[in-house]
Amino acid sequence: MISRIALATTLIVITILALLPINTIRGIELTFWKLPIAADKIAHLMAFLVISGFMDSFQYQYAFNLKTAAIAALYGIYIEGLQSLTDYRHPSFWDIVANCVGIFMYWALTPLWKITPVLRIRWKYKHQEKRIVTHSHH
Repeated sequence: MISRIALATTLIVITILALLPINTIRGIELTFWKLPIAADKIAHLMAFLVISGFMDSFQYQYAFNLKTAAIAALYGIYIEGLQSLTDYRHPSFWDIVANCVGIFMYWALTPLWKITPVLRIRWKYKHQEKRIVTHSHH
């Protein structure tokens, strides 16, 4: 239940933040290598790493897989599409790339999450639940 609330809250907050008008920095050319843009991409990466974690815990009985990763990526594309409907926010291909890197990082770091004290409890529960389901079918 907590993971469902956390996932819903995170998606709502990210959607709102993505659609709020932002102050643009006038007269300063922003490139990928300057901090504001790099910080934005890091924020995207971190947001989608967290979203992936909440999605994984939301469906604790299944391993994080391509379907889950694709749903997270589609959410990021959806947000960029919503931004295109505003006259003050603009969609970015590089935001989508940063989102996907965050999703991939979550997936690639799964072995680390499984040994992290706070998170490993969930995987223990996943494996116990899987054994219960498997035994109940016999």
